[in-house]
Amino acid sequence: MRDTRYEILVWLPSPMGDAILCTPALRAIRRYFKSSRITFFANSVVRQLLSPNRFSDAWLLHHGKNPFAIAKILKERKFTHAILFKNSFASGLASFLAKIPSRIGYAREGRGFMLTDKLYPPKATEGKFKPISMIDYYLAIASWLGCDTADRNLELLIDPKDEEKVKAALPELTNHVDPIVVIVPGGAFGPSKCWQSLRFAQTADWMINNYGARVFISVSSAHTEKKIAKEICNSSEHELLNLADRPISVGQLKSLFSIADLVISNDTGPRHIAIALHRKLITLFGPNDPAWTDTGYEEEIQIIGNAPCAPCQKPICKEKQHLCMNSISVEIVCDAAKKLLEDSQKNSALKADLKFVEMSKSFFVDSEYKTEFNKLGLTSVDAVFSFSDALNLTKENLASYRSRWQFETNSPPATLFLKRYDLPPVLVQLKNWLLSRKLISCGLRDRDAASKLAAAGINTPKTISYGEKWGTFLEKRSFIITEKIPNAQSLERRLPDYFNSPITPENLKLRRTFITRLAAFIKNFHQTKYCHRDLYFSHIFYSDNGEFYLIDLARTFKPFFFARRFRIKDIAQLHYSAPRSSFSRTDRLRFYLGFAGRDKLIQKDKIFIRKVVTKAERMAQHDTKHGRPVPFANCQC
Repeated sequence: MRDTRYEILVWLPSPMGDAILCTPALRAIRRYFKSSRITFFANSVVRQLLSPNRFSDAWLLHHGKNPFAIAKILKERKFTHAILFKNSFASGLASFLAKIPSRIGYAREGRGFMLTDKLYPPKATEGKFKPISMIDYYLAIASWLGCDTADRNLELLIDPKDEEKVKAALPELTNHVDPIVVIVPGGAFGPSKCWQSLRFAQTADWMINNYGARVFISVSSAHTEKKIAKEICNSSEHELLNLADRPISVGQLKSLFSIADLVISNDTGPRHIAIALHRKLITLFGPNDPAWTDTGYEEEIQIIGNAPCAPCQKPICKEKQHLCMNSISVEIVCDAAKKLLEDSQKNSALKADLKFVEMSKSFFVDSEYKTEFNKLGLTSVDAVFSFSDALNLTKENLASYRSRWQFETNSPPATLFLKRYDLPPVLVQLKNWLLSRKLISCGLRDRDAASKLAAAGINTPKTISYGEKWGTFLEKRSFIITEKIPNAQSLERRLPDYFNSPITPENLKLRRTFITRLAAFIKNFHQTKYCHRDLYFSHIFYSDNGEFYLIDLARTFKPFFFARRFRIKDIAQLHYSAPRSSFSRTDRLRFYLGFAGRDKLIQKDKIFIRKVVTKAERMAQHDTKHGRPVPFANCQC
């Protein structure tokens, strides 16, 4: 099949982003059908976008939407194959009417009967389309044809003539030394994808103030996008380069992107230009699931809006407030920009904090507590470290650079816990950086773990405030303030009453349910790839409404090596701290079964348990030597 000369029509998708996400499939088809003539059928924007390219021999421009008129044009070309990446009914009908012998595409939009080779998009259990990357969606068609689909990289080429033209149109690009930043604030999908114009302006000002950046605002010719660009430029303290006032072609836009040091974009088509041209990129997600456009690109940081209604997939927000995009703060975007420009972080997804405000430099507070913190004088990092109107919870064995405090607020009424880190030793900081695989302060390491675990569905204390202060190279001080978990106590202090009540069938049933749910909670925690390293009963809280919470996350990390060893240590700490008087050998085995997700232990589990018990016994020997009680002693495990 691949050695025969065919006349192949490839009907490309219309949206800019989809056309770029299609390029891995186009490359695979070209490599497979080396002897055939491949003609791309698309609108003029997609042709400009994908020109020049190495995948086609000819172009056929899409004029109008009448499938009968299109069918007449296609019939004249005598195509042997039609590969339909466009999902429309019209594309299926036109290919059918043109009597193209082989018609391949997805059986969607009621066109399945018109195709000779049909693929079906995967669906979730509720009947909706399952979110998968459009790269894989299009590659599935290439795979159906027999192509090698291992290469998922997006690809765009630059016309040298466009390079010359864009430099002539934008002389600011000539002999530039400072970073070039392109901001893409629009989105053809609809306004629900758009971040606030004021926040884009504040981000642009931060880039200019901190890096001397040349900031370009890139929008389409649509009236709404021109309006957005004007709002950003009017809100900025600096002069921004508005491409709405100096329009350039799609080819020239690619040339501009190709020399950009950073692109900051809503989840819209030009984002994929940046990926295809290997630019550093920040993408802001709100109503749409990032899984649809996942590329695995190394130089991108995705910032995902945090709202209970997201992802809704709606072009216009139906809520009173645009929660998902409003949850993305200027601070989190600027922090991501810093990490990319300074090569300290790549390929990550950040869940946006919903309502943190920056009260002073590197000092952030939940907006609900802003007024109360002003009354308490907590307005800066230094103020937090001089704050003394609190109960000192610092223990004797706590490292000297660490301290813990408890204080109350009136509006809203709450009990808050403050953890401070003052001049952490160099070795401690280096270890933190190594474990986190990035430059991070002690306080923000705690906060970072809490945020990511919460995003993964693991209950953690609510963060109220955090901040840090750095010297030239090292952290000077940092802190995190969290809210007391309502109506909850640690398992060390109090287990549910049925553990210490007379044994009855009802109490036994409640105990077993509790142990099974605890095992599921720890299993879900480990499935995030995090390990705690202090997973004692004192650090697991249980609320009156039956929810587990994980606290004291200062040592939590994702092991790069020896992950199983750290999981064994976590479970050994649980085993060690579970009191013998409340947890029998059978209870412990029930926990291990729940943790392993099996009805019966296999050899692998038995080995794991032996290592857990051995580790716990070593811990017991150490505590016995120092005259400390051992909770699980004599449990005959």
